[in-house]
Amino acid sequence: MKIVKYIALIVLIVFVWTVTVYFGSVSGLLLKPITSGNTSTSFIEATKAKLESEFIGNLALVLFEDGEISKDFYYSIDQPIDEHTIFQMASVSKWVTAWGIMGLVQEGKLNIDDPVEHYLSRWHLPDSEFNNNEVTVRNLLSHTSGLIDGLGYAGFISKDSVQTLEESLTKATDAYYTEGVTIVGYKPNSQYKYSGGGYTLLQLITEEVSGQSFNEYMTEAVFKPLKMDQTSYNWSDTSSLHLAKFYKSDSSIAPHYKYASLASSSLYTNIADFSLFLKANFTDNDVLTKKIINIMNDIHTPNGYTMHGLGPMIFAKNGSGDMIIGHDGVSLDAINNAARINLKTKDGIVVFGNGNWGFASKIADEWSFWKIGIANNTVMISNMKRLIILLILGYLIILISSIYILRKKQKRMKG
Repeated sequence: MKIVKYIALIVLIVFVWTVTVYFGSVSGLLLKPITSGNTSTSFIEATKAKLESEFIGNLALVLFEDGEISKDFYYSIDQPIDEHTIFQMASVSKWVTAWGIMGLVQEGKLNIDDPVEHYLSRWHLPDSEFNNNEVTVRNLLSHTSGLIDGLGYAGFISKDSVQTLEESLTKATDAYYTEGVTIVGYKPNSQYKYSGGGYTLLQLITEEVSGQSFNEYMTEAVFKPLKMDQTSYNWSDTSSLHLAKFYKSDSSIAPHYKYASLASSSLYTNIADFSLFLKANFTDNDVLTKKIINIMNDIHTPNGYTMHGLGPMIFAKNGSGDMIIGHDGVSLDAINNAARINLKTKDGIVVFGNGNWGFASKIADEWSFWKIGIANNTVMISNMKRLIILLILGYLIILISSIYILRKKQKRMKG
């Protein structure tokens, strides 16, 4: 009986140690940041070290401290790139699109809590078992509309094959992983579900309300006031500029795809211009008031794991007032971009890349942990070897201690 109790105690200790390591990793206490240094230079050097183990075609990275650029870094396997090299943004486009939408709200041309059907004439949400009149502009911006499209746009190689907005909303032929149908499939405002179709619908609403094409409106309302002179949602507007080559993850060259859903996927910009957009989120600007920006950056999703504002994702929030917002973008041919800013400190990071599905997002996640100590799955995975070693060392100590104590007791019994 004593041996059984002793074994049960060992099992309990092993369980407690396993749980301790788990919660220590989730809380970040047992994780190691990308660098032990506290300077932008040390972070850049750590990023360079990670580049050695993964394929990247092009990479542009800039760090902000207290609202100003503190360090930048550029990498390419072919032609040199710099702050003026144009990248395609994928879903980072949505964050910028939201600024255009909120500009219409600020002008009184849109009410974010009105049913979207109030603003539509060219296309309407298809009938479903749910009430389409419960879908609002706020819902579309925060991915709480009840839309179940899950888009995801692959884009079109030829501009002649690009669908109209109405065709894309009815059934996007460039959808991947989904059927591409923009339809309400659950009760609006009841849960979060990412919807590319929701932002395509916002593009249509923008055109209906402004009377302009989407890109014309965004140029006049957002890009020109922020002096983003080399930014456009139309590929043709930037084709004469220094475009970064697109690479697939197998290192082959990929084409620049064209999109029906400009608002969701098609922003073209560079580090110089996007840095101006990032700074506008925490400084006075000629597009949106601080009141409107604060509304956008608040949490607009029901209680749950995912937090989302009106445009930006909310990646991390703690009890000290730190709040990191931004957006990521990924495309079928291994484009990956990421942007993060801490609204409290005005620190930030922008990473544009291609040739890798996740490098930019991983570096941005590492930056968040490095800055405020809040870890996610990416940081835990990068620390996996360290965590496994900690577990094994703990198990070995428990095993050796148990054997030592057991032998000591046996000696006493024999004595």
